[in-house]
Amino acid sequence: MPALRAAPLWALLALWLCRPAPARALQCRDGYEPCVNEGVCVTYHNGTGYCKCAEGFLGEYCQHRDPCEKNRCQNGGTCVAQAMLGKATCRCALGFTGDDCQYSTTHPCFVSHPCLNGGTCHVRSRDGYECTCQVGFTGKLCQWTDACLSHPCANGSTCTTVANQFSCKCLTGFTGQKCETDVNECDIPGQCQHGGTCLNLPGSYQCQCPQGFTGQHCDSLYVPCAPSPCVNGGTCRQTGDFTFECNCLPGTARNKRNLRKRQIGLEWKGTQ
Repeated sequence: MPALRAAPLWALLALWLCRPAPARALQCRDGYEPCVNEGVCVTYHNGTGYCKCAEGFLGEYCQHRDPCEKNRCQNGGTCVAQAMLGKATCRCALGFTGDDCQYSTTHPCFVSHPCLNGGTCHVRSRDGYECTCQVGFTGKLCQWTDACLSHPCANGSTCTTVANQFSCKCLTGFTGQKCETDVNECDIPGQCQHGGTCLNLPGSYQCQCPQGFTGQHCDSLYVPCAPSPCVNGGTCRQTGDFTFECNCLPGTARNKRNLRKRQIGLEWKGTQ
């Protein structure tokens, strides 16, 4: 009797790869369960079963609405349902593309690829399109480098790209191509009235008023206690033409040294 030869290793490997997977079959509990949405459970001769779904439903248990029930595919496209996932895709007719077969393959977005420098082409009409540019590029076709990317405009101004150049819209008080120059408002004659001294500030100015005047332009007569400078409910009392004192409520304190400054110091807030 001839000796049995050992099976080749490749044959054993093929048998292992081709072994049947453990069965995970659907079992009917009755004529319907576990099927849902009016699905009927049908039993095979071997005891396993499947769900026969009502119109408009699919899936192992008929748990999904048929995504192709309302066919969204355009231009002669065919809706293909993925029953187990409850999703669908469109198989487009020749000459069309897109998720819903809504675009013609002769559209510029798909033929000439007009958007440059990595820009994305969006179909807007039969022949119209719009480009969304990558950061650093601008223009209808994303053909220009964005000149505002380097933040050339100074002092809080707004940068606008014009072709491949930039334009700065300056805030009040600044001027120049890049809004880099402070406007000296003190060059305007009569900016401070009644002998006031004009002090230029970045983007603005301030009038230092002589005794007896107040306001942005020193254009108003100074009247102590109008309005009252006292806080925390204190009452202002005029003590002279240009001086005042605050009568504080119980529980609040006033600093006598500061009060004395109010009375004799012309630059102290609340006095003139």
